[in-house]
Amino acid sequence: MRYTKELCGTMAALGLAVTAQAQQSDDQGDTARVVVTAQKREQLLQDVPVSVSAINSDSLKNAKIDTGTEIARQVANLRVSVLGDESQPKFSLRGISTPEFNLNAISPTGTFFDEVYVGAPFLGGAQIFDVERVEVLRGPQGTLFGKNTTAGAVNFISKKPTFRQNGDLTVGYGSHNLKEAKGAVEVPLIEDRLSARFAFTAAHSDGYIENVNPAGHDLSNIDRKAARLTLAYKDGDGWNGTLRLFGVNNNPEAVGAVNEGSEPGGLNANGRNPRINPYTGQPLSLHQVATDRSGVIEVRGSGGYLTINKNTDLGTFTSITSYVDGRFYNLVDADGTIDPLLHIDFSSKTREISQDLRFTTSLDGPFQLIAGLYHQRDDIDIGTTYTIFGGPPVLPILRQSYNQGRRSYAAYADGTYELSKVLTLYGGLRYTRDEGRLNNFKVDPVIPQQGQLSYNDGKPTGRIGMSAQLNKDVMVFGHYARGYRSSAFNGGTLTNVADLNVAKPEDLNSVEAGIKTQLFDRKLTLNASAFLYNFKNQQFLNVVGIGTQQLVNAGSSRITGTEIEAIYVPTRSLRLSAGVGLLNASYRELLINGVDLSGKRMIEAPRYTANAAADYRVPAGAWSLNFHADATLVGEQYFIAANTQPSRVGQSRDVAARVSLTSPSKKYEYAIYGKNLTDNQVATGIVLDPTSATRFTTMPYPRRYGIEASVRF
Repeated sequence: MRYTKELCGTMAALGLAVTAQAQQSDDQGDTARVVVTAQKREQLLQDVPVSVSAINSDSLKNAKIDTGTEIARQVANLRVSVLGDESQPKFSLRGISTPEFNLNAISPTGTFFDEVYVGAPFLGGAQIFDVERVEVLRGPQGTLFGKNTTAGAVNFISKKPTFRQNGDLTVGYGSHNLKEAKGAVEVPLIEDRLSARFAFTAAHSDGYIENVNPAGHDLSNIDRKAARLTLAYKDGDGWNGTLRLFGVNNNPEAVGAVNEGSEPGGLNANGRNPRINPYTGQPLSLHQVATDRSGVIEVRGSGGYLTINKNTDLGTFTSITSYVDGRFYNLVDADGTIDPLLHIDFSSKTREISQDLRFTTSLDGPFQLIAGLYHQRDDIDIGTTYTIFGGPPVLPILRQSYNQGRRSYAAYADGTYELSKVLTLYGGLRYTRDEGRLNNFKVDPVIPQQGQLSYNDGKPTGRIGMSAQLNKDVMVFGHYARGYRSSAFNGGTLTNVADLNVAKPEDLNSVEAGIKTQLFDRKLTLNASAFLYNFKNQQFLNVVGIGTQQLVNAGSSRITGTEIEAIYVPTRSLRLSAGVGLLNASYRELLINGVDLSGKRMIEAPRYTANAAADYRVPAGAWSLNFHADATLVGEQYFIAANTQPSRVGQSRDVAARVSLTSPSKKYEYAIYGKNLTDNQVATGIVLDPTSATRFTTMPYPRRYGIEASVRF
């Protein structure tokens, strides 16, 4: 197949065949000690019968990964699309995604921070700092991670206090006047009992999208500020606890949509070509717009996570309690021209509370178990204003508002039983009860306030499988798993009250087999997984026009694919890694607007992804010089189920590099870096609006460079 040939050619050029992610410290000569918590207990990556990619803090630093939108550079079969700013990643994992951009939407890839599920999409990338590692779990994770993990889960794990005084500070400057600073400091308050760690990040740049309107200002800049205070306690009686308090304050300019008209000649519904400079009549570049509106994005978030553990002879009792509060405001010039053809003001306030109680055994025998109870609730107030064709007198300004509340209750158990020294049986079951309420829905002046809309779901999820430890360095596994995403309300209803509906829950049945190996004296780690998904009732947003958005269920879909991951460490100075993901994802039954789309490729499901990285350290006198480079290749994909040409984006290539100079004591480090060195200009998100005849398109940040200076103390 054409895409396979391109993939093989690219990987050959990179000089690698297969890949894995998850680097160790420079002191580790092999890759045997990668520790993850993918099964809610600390285990070696090679012992976990799950397809997991882990990126530790050193790898994040070397690759200059600063936000959740960038982790796809290191993970096969993970894609991130963006319709807002960098704090709003929309994950597509193994071809499973959501086309929804409404603020009440829930992703099928669960986002977790220190084991706490965070549903608000605008908080999905805001806390990526002072991170110990990122774990990407592929496949349904309904047993231990719960609903809304049909595609998988992304778990961001922050650094814990070490009960030793330490700290670090990094400052940097880059292209487009980027100024950034981040750091952490830890101070023990009671020796070996209580310690406090404070971490922060702040960055601001000029806009990456030039607005040629003299009365406007540039768009799509970076502006993020976040801080976290972590308190850790332990005693000699088996008690330990961690309290994390955080705050987020982001104020970037609104996204600069690089739009096109869908009418002949590239015209929109106003007869204007968005890609022509209205002041000069010359074509605009892909990093230029001419808009009459220079909006802003405001992200505010705060909250806390409290984790308490009590260790006993039989195991550990764990309580995780969370509270998250946030608000979001986004002023979008959706038509991308100097005309007020389509302006949208998004706003929301959210509150999320969760409680997880579980017991994890540490028995001497062949049987181990995790069992627990879980409750999560969220309330969100939505207010969205649409100005279409300039508003009055052509059309009224539409003001949509409603309140949504969701409650989730679950009981779960997951265990392993060693049948022999070779074979281990594993499995789990979770039953989830979900309740949803939509209140006070109205769109002034066209839809009066509606009565309450509700749903009540009850679904089991789980897994059953077996692993075989063929020798100390080779493990094979296979399992069946079932995932579930709860019902959903159509938050895009605007002009037709009949669009206000409840989409049914979606279900995914998965069969997966894998192998995890370590070869050549454990210098090479080589892991692979293959899977088959049968998807039923996939929730799907059908945008007929800005005034008609229908939330429907696709009849069925099928996905087959594989990932091959590896890391090779021939010496302590050289580390090579790469990753390959292959997908064949299509709708088996899908009827939209009377059109049969069966056989069409699923949205945001490229047939191949590949990544590779190299880290090399050489002495420079008493100092050390460290070289890092990574590359990503993504195949063509569609953002609309009809697979029309305007919804297609072609193959994209992205290359990044970083060179650092480190002092003998590792106290000081100076670095230069470059991102998007190929100047990739393939769209990161597309929405087609027939009403305004607009192809709304977001672009990646352009080629850029920077310098950093770090000190550790």
